[in-house]
Amino acid sequence: MTDPQQLRVRSLAVARELGFPMPPPHLPLVRAEPLAVRSHEEIIERLLVLNVRLGLAMRMPPEVGRAWLADNDLIDCITPSESARLAGAAGIDPSEQVCVEATWALAWTLGLVEDLDPASYCGDQLAALLPELRTAETAPHRRSRTALEPRGLADIAAQLDLHYVLTWGHTETHLQGRPSPGPVEAYVHLERRRALEWMLQVPLIPHQGWDDIDLST
Repeated sequence: MTDPQQLRVRSLAVARELGFPMPPPHLPLVRAEPLAVRSHEEIIERLLVLNVRLGLAMRMPPEVGRAWLADNDLIDCITPSESARLAGAAGIDPSEQVCVEATWALAWTLGLVEDLDPASYCGDQLAALLPELRTAETAPHRRSRTALEPRGLADIAAQLDLHYVLTWGHTETHLQGRPSPGPVEAYVHLERRRALEWMLQVPLIPHQGWDDIDLST
């Protein structure tokens, strides 16, 4: 069992250490037990789709992304907004690079990286964990060289509660006209929370919901 009160106590201790304001007592708790983690296969598929989105944000031609997804049987895993970007309808959006932090959180969930440090940006090793799109490296080839050690529900719920508290802190300081607290920009915690929320969503609808995550506080 994962006690939501204990999760919150730990989250508040980390937030306090990072200089975040303390949330009100009524801020909802993350209750893990009614939730379930999406399958490892679906998390991997989302990680690979986000890798393509990062490529698009860094000016990779959409047709390269479309071809790679098709060759790796991932076309059915993209959302409507991603489909528009791959069709070239949405144009190049460098701000999409923020999804690197959601990608990092998914990699952490799969055990590809050791730590989801709320005081640090994603690590430089992320690119080495993902297929090289411009050389058309296949997903199975990359996976054959990568060992997975997926996290359990309790670990993911703890990170979700922490990132919920941190995103609340960013929102609160913004409303007060003060700079965001902590050593990293607000998008880091927001994008990581997006990934964590998606992984524990109920009901679990395969390949859906990424565009609809509620990140309000």
